[in-house]
Amino acid sequence: MPEEQMRSVPMMQSQHQTEEDNGFADPAANDMAEIAEQEAQPQPELTFDQKLDKLGYTVTRQPLDRELLYKTLVFCLEERPLNVIEQEMATYPEFASCTTNQYYLITKLVGAYGLELIEKDVDGNVVTPEQKVGLTEDEEDDLVASFHYKTTEVGRAFVEEYSPKARLVQMLQLNPERTETYVDVLEFVHAQPRTYAEIQKLLAGRPALQTVIDGHVETMQPSVFVDKLERAGALVWKEGWTLTEEGVEFLEEMKADE
Repeated sequence: MPEEQMRSVPMMQSQHQTEEDNGFADPAANDMAEIAEQEAQPQPELTFDQKLDKLGYTVTRQPLDRELLYKTLVFCLEERPLNVIEQEMATYPEFASCTTNQYYLITKLVGAYGLELIEKDVDGNVVTPEQKVGLTEDEEDDLVASFHYKTTEVGRAFVEEYSPKARLVQMLQLNPERTETYVDVLEFVHAQPRTYAEIQKLLAGRPALQTVIDGHVETMQPSVFVDKLERAGALVWKEGWTLTEEGVEFLEEMKADE
């Protein structure tokens, strides 16, 4: 299995690749056009695994949105009202680099079977489809007082499968000879936020940077380690490279097992 994949869920490119490389010319417009085209045609019922694949594609498609979408699924394991979710998303470090608003991302997760939309009336009761039968659009708007969201069973399966810990474990299993170097980077940025130049200096000359390509020994850039740790959900840029909460937990577990 390629290193960039978790089962059928890719870990995608680093968020620092160009917008042109990642098709970011107008992601919201492209996605909305795709959604509109899909909704215009009858959609066959998907199997659980097909829904899981669709969710995985949606979450990992745009590197800038990846961790925001994943964290939103985690946050909504408990039912949450829309405004609370939007406020929570705005606190994530990744939100500073996001190309769209919170509601758009939430809607994407609903369309990808990751979140369930729950409509409620003014008394907090769930509004059922049967209650809307025969109502005009304005009457429906009057009936629905608030929107809530909760992670679906498909979303729960994805959260477990794509957790930072699962991604980190897979990464280390694929390249066990680099485990010590990855741990050194984690410890280095855990002490305080670090610039790329500082990480580059830390890794300079290490054997772990050597790799064989087409029979020739090549030297990788230290950025490879940063990118892979970022894609695994262990690093985040916050006035310097620093550990995510999941990165801290994983590092502590690794040190406890030594």
